[in-house]
Amino acid sequence: MSDDLTDPVGLTGGCAEAGVEAGAKAGAGADARSRAQLSGALRELAQSHESPPRLPGAEIRRRAAVRRGRRRGAALAGGAVAAGAVVVALTVGFGAGQDGPAERAATPAASRGAPAPLAGTADLSRRLLTVAGRELPISSGALKAPTPTGRMTVTAKYLNKRMPTEGMGAGAVVGREYEVRLPWVIELRTPDNRTNYIVAMTYNESAPGRQDTTHGWIGLRSSDAEWLYERLRPGDILAVEGAASPGGSGQ
Repeated sequence: MSDDLTDPVGLTGGCAEAGVEAGAKAGAGADARSRAQLSGALRELAQSHESPPRLPGAEIRRRAAVRRGRRRGAALAGGAVAAGAVVVALTVGFGAGQDGPAERAATPAASRGAPAPLAGTADLSRRLLTVAGRELPISSGALKAPTPTGRMTVTAKYLNKRMPTEGMGAGAVVGREYEVRLPWVIELRTPDNRTNYIVAMTYNESAPGRQDTTHGWIGLRSSDAEWLYERLRPGDILAVEGAASPGGSGQ
């Protein structure tokens, strides 16, 4: 036999080398594919943890514009409300100066059920109006024009009001005008639904507590009238009792 047949080392060795080379190439290919797969998986993982915007850019810009518009609208509305409050305050102040009531009862107290408790009592015979424990000297109607008695309801208050001189009675300085403007006027409703007033007797400060000189009004000194004006509210009840002393002169 030939050496090739009896010793086939060369053939087997060549095959082995070829097999090793092919295996190496196959292993390298597998590694490359594994690396590619791993890279792809990592990219997918990274992309899955990204935080993309929930809305497109155009929608975000549109919503921002809407928010800006709302803020401007709210600012304008707030300014309008503040301006309206100033106008109302000015209207009330000027209205009171033009005989408009500073306060007026919306609903008569007697029509709301049980009678309201008394806010004070006027004793015509003693010439005293008692409110919150304070005694205020008064001048009431003379015998020819007595002050009505009974439970009186405060219906309105006026910082100042034009009043007819006829109701002022003795002591009034009557000129060519037949109305005068008096401060701190409180309007009353009598039991028979007539209107009467508590007024500051600026024209005759010495009469309250001494003389009954009005034509039915209840007159107070100016300082007492201002105090009472701040104290009473529309709907309050005053009890007017007694009668003026004969002759109209006081103690």
